[in-house]
Amino acid sequence: MKVRLRQIEGFLAVAETLSFSRAAAKIGMTQPAFSQMIRELESLLELRLFDRTTRHVALTPAGRQLLSQMQRGVGEIESACRNALSLARLERGRLALAVLPSLAFGFVMPALAEFRAAYPGIGIHLHEDHNAMLLEKVRQHEVEFALCGYADTDAGLHFEQLFVDELVCVMPAGHRHTSLAVLPWQDLRDESMIVVSASSTTNARVRDAMLRHAGGKVAEYEVLNMVTALSMVRTGFGVTIIPRVALAELNMRGLVFRSLGEPRPLRRVGLYRRSDHMLSPAAEQFRRLLIERPMPDLAPVPAGRRARRRRPRPGA
Repeated sequence: MKVRLRQIEGFLAVAETLSFSRAAAKIGMTQPAFSQMIRELESLLELRLFDRTTRHVALTPAGRQLLSQMQRGVGEIESACRNALSLARLERGRLALAVLPSLAFGFVMPALAEFRAAYPGIGIHLHEDHNAMLLEKVRQHEVEFALCGYADTDAGLHFEQLFVDELVCVMPAGHRHTSLAVLPWQDLRDESMIVVSASSTTNARVRDAMLRHAGGKVAEYEVLNMVTALSMVRTGFGVTIIPRVALAELNMRGLVFRSLGEPRPLRRVGLYRRSDHMLSPAAEQFRRLLIERPMPDLAPVPAGRRARRRRPRPGA
């Protein structure tokens, strides 16, 4: 049985107006064509839906029962259409994204706050993890996109670059290397090294660079987050290497950072999403908001320069 939507629309119009002529006019059909369509519907259902004379139209008992069921169905369809429209208009919905911790509090939070103020009906679900796990969440449809560093990953994911970040060395303000604007890797051989999370991509890059360019230097301390690493630097445990983009929101009291020499530890930061997946209206709007925002000014210091001495600010 193939009941057409037009036939359902015609049945409901007759049930509402109790007039074939008015119902035909309501849905834009001629009365003969409209009457034929209702007869075809009754033939498909093997039921007489209307008692009709030249002056009177009324629903049969079967017609009244069908009307009750159709009204519920139409109500659900109208509700579904309203919900779809509210999703398109960003009146409701869900934004699920995954973010590196180094990007979450410094770069992403201001954008999320702006998004939440503009679209308060959108639920926000934020996941933090290291790079590899973020990409896995995208692959497994747990999130629509991930904000993280570029990875030489397999096909099926699309990367959209936002900016280039650098890894920098953070040390106490009175450290002997603060006179340098760019710190050679080999100068780290005699430093106690604090690294953040052995599973992170940043840690892997630092470990590889230390092995290649700092005489096989290994980390003395390993912590789970950057706040702990900076606290250890501040209290004299050693130095640490972290993404520069995170520094703006971290407590750098008593600390300074220096760029590292060749090979410069740069990382491309951007959005990963599934290549075969169209973003939801909420995710697409947040993506647009991100790419239209001013990107962090993270240009590395040219190698060979020495650090400029800054005059202390009044009250500092």
